[in-house]
Amino acid sequence: MSEFEDLADNSGSDSSSDRTEHLNELARWGDALQPYCPSYSVAFKTIFLVRALAATYSNISDCDEVFNFWEPMHYLQYGSGLETWEYSPLYAIRSWAYILLHALAAEITRLAMSANRLQVFFIIRIMLGAVSAHCEATLYRAVVDEVDPRIGRYLLLTLITSAGTWIASNAFLPSTFAMYTTMLFFSQMLQPPRQHSGKRTFWAIFWVGLGGLLGWPFSAAVGLPFALEELLIHSRNQSKKKTVRFRDWRRIRFLRLVTSTIAVLGCVLIPIVVIDHYYYKKLVVVPLNIVLYNVFGGDVGPDIFGTEPWWFYILNGILNFNVLFIAALVSLPVLLVTYIAIPDALPKSPSTSGHIKDPLLLFSLKLSPFYLWFAIFTAQPHKEERFLFVVYPLICFNAVMTLFMVQKLVQRGLDRFVTRSKTAAIHKYSAGLVWLVLIAAAAVSISRILALHEHYSAPIDVYRKAFDLVKVPGPNIIEGTAGPTIIAASAATAGAVAEDGSVTAEASKEPEVVRVCVGKEWYRFPSHYFLPEGAKLGLIKSHFDGLLPGEFLESANVSEELPPLDAQPSANAGKTHQPFRIDWRWSAERRLGTSHIPLLMNNENKEVQEHYTPLEQCQYLVDLDYSGRYTDKEDSPTADLIEPRYLQDKEKWERLYCTKFLDTTVGAGRHPLIRAFWIPDKVTVALTRGQTKVWGDYCLARRKATLSHPPSPV
Repeated sequence: MSEFEDLADNSGSDSSSDRTEHLNELARWGDALQPYCPSYSVAFKTIFLVRALAATYSNISDCDEVFNFWEPMHYLQYGSGLETWEYSPLYAIRSWAYILLHALAAEITRLAMSANRLQVFFIIRIMLGAVSAHCEATLYRAVVDEVDPRIGRYLLLTLITSAGTWIASNAFLPSTFAMYTTMLFFSQMLQPPRQHSGKRTFWAIFWVGLGGLLGWPFSAAVGLPFALEELLIHSRNQSKKKTVRFRDWRRIRFLRLVTSTIAVLGCVLIPIVVIDHYYYKKLVVVPLNIVLYNVFGGDVGPDIFGTEPWWFYILNGILNFNVLFIAALVSLPVLLVTYIAIPDALPKSPSTSGHIKDPLLLFSLKLSPFYLWFAIFTAQPHKEERFLFVVYPLICFNAVMTLFMVQKLVQRGLDRFVTRSKTAAIHKYSAGLVWLVLIAAAAVSISRILALHEHYSAPIDVYRKAFDLVKVPGPNIIEGTAGPTIIAASAATAGAVAEDGSVTAEASKEPEVVRVCVGKEWYRFPSHYFLPEGAKLGLIKSHFDGLLPGEFLESANVSEELPPLDAQPSANAGKTHQPFRIDWRWSAERRLGTSHIPLLMNNENKEVQEHYTPLEQCQYLVDLDYSGRYTDKEDSPTADLIEPRYLQDKEKWERLYCTKFLDTTVGAGRHPLIRAFWIPDKVTVALTRGQTKVWGDYCLARRKATLSHPPSPV
């Protein structure tokens, strides 16, 4: 029985005039039972606007995103980049198929829009935001159509405003890709089980399989509740076909699950294996390698990169979702209480006319993917924020389910203490309280987003400037065209370009490499997409004593034709045939680093001295100087010899561009709330008893000219 019907039945004992007024109020309330829900198009456009802003202004929160994904894509696209041990054919736990998918989009962007590499970086992030917006809008509409319109509206607001989705939606990470596919899978799972059609089953398994095989294998765990639902919940759909006999439906469902799984393995895994075999020059099954390394890695497993306490994900969830994360954690207990107290108050699917045979089991299975994922990764010693990206949308769903059910519990509780004429008003006010909670959560999330940008956006800001400020000797190149276009020659190569604009032999020589070096701030490098052609990152020694990335093997003369392959014997006696070979700019023969085994690379996080660049070879330097930690502007007598304050050495380095970066060891930045959320300065001073934020200088510097170091080109 709906709320409107329940209220109408309770109005029978009112007087005639009171009853008329009460029925009018109920009629108005009945209209509100079908709230306005934006269409898919409106939802997509709204979400995409926010995701485009995130693509432009959000930080890169994990260095793995840069070194394991942006850098290999840069290598495919431009021929240079940093290589981690995961891409060594000895270990092969990263898929080139995943990189190639994004690299094709990046190359199309470069050619179609004549975009330079910095523009390509941000356009790809915007495209990732568009994919996320589509998946989020699809999930929102599925909730509206299959669960409840009010829950759908709540979900739309949380997806748009949550700090977690702001961070995860544009990330170039397999966990973000798995988040996309999880949303599409869950949109299928929200539909009721069907007896006479396998469409729902196939597409649910397809999206789980795509996310697990091409993205992150562990994301397939969210599909286990779906398999249980298929085998435990019988559906009497409204089809005109003959109903399947009750004793046969589980067997049919099981066969449907098996056949769909085999089909998805065939259409997804085989292309991945073929592409990885092409680049690694060996047969590898990367998803299997990832599972073996993470589960059976032993002493060289992921734990060597650090472990976190059991409450790590709880703290992370509260930071990014605040009260909504707590609501998500208690969604199952609240479901149980609601079912016991007022079972008819649970959501009723519009697509099934509100008829649900076993709502407790059904909604328990819908809420369980988040719990399953959270339990699995909380039990792992090695924890990272990105591991939780997969279920960020499910956190939002579980949270709004909790708010919906708590609203119903409050309504029924208050109904016992008010007259019937006040019931409709109580229901309106309780719904308003839900919106108040959502708006408050959105305000806290926006504060979190602003804090991340104000406190920690300096690295991307500085490297954006570096793209223009770092000068490379040689002809100036227009990037983005099908072939490099030389528009002028710098002073360093004057005379190397002929009067007709052609390049002389002098200019066509191997260009000089300009090193932009970084020490302790190596993990905040946003990728070579932020450096101009001819500039490369140099790593100088810092206190970090683990394994830093090396450089992919670069091929010489990549523009020349490849030497012909030796003819191979044919099946016909005495005849030969020419082997087939793909020759394109990204071919494995022109990107030899994809199959080259670096001799110095290891999977034990052991430092490799050869990966460092001598400071004398650095023409530019990016460093962070915390001047607020020192009483004097000059270095103290006990200066750090491994990580000296380079930017204070004004005789050697000239600051080209600086911006502020929050110091979290002195001043107000020591307080967790101050550094985690944006708080007005006056409030900050009041909360910290007179302390203010202390900022460091995040700078790009250029080496000054000396006898041993000629001036850099201007």
